[in-house]
Amino acid sequence: MAKDPKKDIEFHPDAWERFERAAGAVTKSPPQHRVAKKATKKTKVKKKPGK
Repeated sequence: MAKDPKKDIEFHPDAWERFERAAGAVTKSPPQHRVAKKATKKTKVKKKPGK
């Protein structure tokens, strides 16, 4: 016998409203990209002439 899936799942009374609010907030927010780290300037070691 197959179980009735509605009996297994319990929702909070305001679950759908909370989901819709959260989904709306996500769609209205701008994209959140990672900020690139600033590259540190590396100094090159100069070789002495003749060595």
